[in-house]
Amino acid sequence: MSDSASEMNVSMKDNPRSIPDFASEEDARAFWATRDSADYSDQMKDVTGTPPSQLGIGPGRVGSRARKRPATGRMDVVALRFLSEMVEAVKEIAAQRHLPYQTLMRSWIGERLEQEQDKSIPSFRDR
Repeated sequence: MSDSASEMNVSMKDNPRSIPDFASEEDARAFWATRDSADYSDQMKDVTGTPPSQLGIGPGRVGSRARKRPATGRMDVVALRFLSEMVEAVKEIAAQRHLPYQTLMRSWIGERLEQEQDKSIPSFRDR
């Protein structure tokens, strides 16, 4: 048992229904694996309207640079083949950002297209 787990047990003896401050995600998993969260609902805060602080900027979020679907105009459907590992990696990143993975891929392609287009336009420094 880790030091943090033993500390967690000490705090639980003081108040067996209090949610301890976890030292690690592993400690949190161990705690919740043996308990019903419904027993602790009075100590939990509602986060349904508050996105996680580590949530990355995505379409529709303030200050987003992500590519958004145009309100009007045509979008073509394109079929591409990717390695399964690549698609799974994109899906993981998209899930962390609470985005559909196709939206994230479209955003990345759009950002790269802008970079490439900017390279092809000579700046005043190149003159």
